[in-house]
Amino acid sequence: MDLKVVSFVLLVVQNTLLGIVTKYSRGTKYNATSAVMLIECSKFVLCMLIVAYTKGGIQACWTSVQREVFGDREGFKKMIFLALLYAGQNTVALLSYDYVDVATYNVVYQLKIVTTAFFMVLLLKRSFNIVQWIAMVALMVGVAICSTARPSSKDKASSSLVGIFMVLGLAINSGIAAAYLEMVLKTHKPHQTFPNPIDPLWKTNIQLAVISVAATGLGVAHAAYTTKDFSFFEGYNHFTYGVIALQACGGLIIAAVVRYSDNVVKNFGTALSLVLSSLLANYLFHTTSPPMFYVGGFLVVASVFVYGDKRFHLQASPETIVKPSKEHDDLESGLGSKNDEGHSIQDIKIAPEATETLLSQRTKE
Repeated sequence: MDLKVVSFVLLVVQNTLLGIVTKYSRGTKYNATSAVMLIECSKFVLCMLIVAYTKGGIQACWTSVQREVFGDREGFKKMIFLALLYAGQNTVALLSYDYVDVATYNVVYQLKIVTTAFFMVLLLKRSFNIVQWIAMVALMVGVAICSTARPSSKDKASSSLVGIFMVLGLAINSGIAAAYLEMVLKTHKPHQTFPNPIDPLWKTNIQLAVISVAATGLGVAHAAYTTKDFSFFEGYNHFTYGVIALQACGGLIIAAVVRYSDNVVKNFGTALSLVLSSLLANYLFHTTSPPMFYVGGFLVVASVFVYGDKRFHLQASPETIVKPSKEHDDLESGLGSKNDEGHSIQDIKIAPEATETLLSQRTKE
C-alpha cells in the first residue's frame, strides 16, 4: 500500500473530524494550557507504543530510546531550534489577535502556503513547475475565500499595519518551521548507527515531544502559581478529550505526510479538510454557507487535482529541467522512497497546530 496516499487520506480525515469535534467542545471554555500539555504527552506515549511494538517489547523499546533518541545530542539540538520556532509562532499568534481582525488574519496567514514552498526550494533544493506554483496560489486564494466567507464571530477589531506585519512574520516562520522539520526528517543522520534502528519518523517526534512536554509543563506550572483556584481539567468535557486525541494523532500524521511526501502536500490536505469539515458542519448544525464559500471550495478542490495530476503538468525541455542535488538523490534512495513532483499539506506544526486550534477559540466564539 502506498504510504503517501494512506498518510494523505488520514490527514484529511483527521483534520475534518477535528473541525467538527472542536465545534462540539466549545460548549465550555477549558484550560488551553493544560490541553496543549496533554496533547504533547499523548504524542510521546503514542510514539513510545509504536516503537515498543516494532521492537517487540517495552524493555527493548526503552533500551533503543535511551541509546538512539536521548543519545543523539545533535538531533536534540535541531529539535530545540524547531521548538523555539514553534514557541515564537504560538506567542506571536496570540499577540497578533490584539492587532488584526480574524478575517485579515485568515487571509494574510495563507501566505504560509507559498512561503513553505519557497523554503523547501531554499533548504531542500526542491523544484516546482509553473503549473504547481499556479495550483499553490489558487489553493491560497481558495482557502482565504473559504475562511472569510463564513460568518465569523463578534470580532470587531480593526487591523493595523503592525498586526499585518506580525501575521506576515507568522506566515514566514511557519514556512521555515515546516521546511526545517522536513529537512531534519529526511537528512539527519546520527554519528553512530545501530542495527534495526528506530524509524526517523518516531525518533524525531519523541525528541520533539520531550522538549514540548517540558516547555508546556513550565507553562502549566506558571499558570498554577499565578492563577487563583487553578484547575488542570477546568472546563473539560468528552469532546475536549476528543480534541486532544485528534490533535495528538494529527501531529504524527502530519509528520508522516512530510516524511513520505512533503509540506506542500500537507498544505493541500489540510485545505481540503477545511472544505469538507465546513460542509459536514452545515449538515450537522443545520447551517448554510454563502455562495462565495463554494467558490473558494471549488478553487481548493481544483488546485488539489491540478497539483497532483501529472497530466496537467507542463513538460519542460531537457535544457530547462532543474535536477535535484546529488545529496538529495542520495537522501531519497537512502529512505527507500522517492518524492514525485507532489508536495505535503496544517501549519507542521506539530506543536503550533495543537496550540493554534485552542487559542483561536477566543476570537471565533
